[in-house]
Amino acid sequence: MFLSKNLKYLRERNNRQTQENLADALGITRSAVSSYEDGRAEPKLVVMNRIAQYFNITLDQLLNVDLSRMREEDIARQREVSKYASAHNLRILTITVDKENNENVELVPEKARAGYTTGYSDPNYLSNLPKYQLPFLPQGKTYRAFEITGDSMLPLLPNTIVIGEYVTNWTDLRDGQTCIVVSKNEGIVLKKVYNRIKDRATLLLKSTNIQYRPYEIPAEEVLEIWKFSAYISRELPEEVHSYHELREAFDRLEEEVQELKTFTKAKA
Repeated sequence: MFLSKNLKYLRERNNRQTQENLADALGITRSAVSSYEDGRAEPKLVVMNRIAQYFNITLDQLLNVDLSRMREEDIARQREVSKYASAHNLRILTITVDKENNENVELVPEKARAGYTTGYSDPNYLSNLPKYQLPFLPQGKTYRAFEITGDSMLPLLPNTIVIGEYVTNWTDLRDGQTCIVVSKNEGIVLKKVYNRIKDRATLLLKSTNIQYRPYEIPAEEVLEIWKFSAYISRELPEEVHSYHELREAFDRLEEEVQELKTFTKAKA
């Protein structure tokens, strides 16, 4: 962790504030500030939160990012992206309901995909989408269905309808989780998602079809994320064991290459 280094850096950057002044502002003793900066002690979580709020950074930045190596604008950008991803600044989800006030599952068919990135929060746009009640889905959650195109997520075939559960806090996503990602520039895609928000303010998106390269998108371009819940298809996907074994091996290789790139950049 970078707690001790960051605390001293932030204090001295703040008009070369003294340990005593900072202690008074945080409601702790000067000796406590000194022990935190020297790494002789660690503050309780409530004090860590107080420090992060005082310096207008996230708790993750305080603990896990070497702030002395970042520009002020980069710190601010990462802070805002982290808040956006965790829904600290509320993202309002527009829904429709039936006559009994039950949430509908709206279907976004292929012909409506192009307008979804601008109409996703427009009640008039959503009211014109097909709507369904799907009793087999767990209750108390919000769902939306999307008709997928292309063959990037085999064994799911083109025109399969994928049902997603709305994700409020994107930082809760597990790496490798299959999701429908709606973004400003990429539109609607079904991919395996890897969270890179803390490190690079991005999401890494991977296909199951190895013919498609993984790519990153800035987190601030993402509009919605829907976690895969179920799918409806007119055709039964075939399970090809050799294909899945190759996919797993390829995923491991990609992870190793990514780690090597990150390590090389860190040493540069």
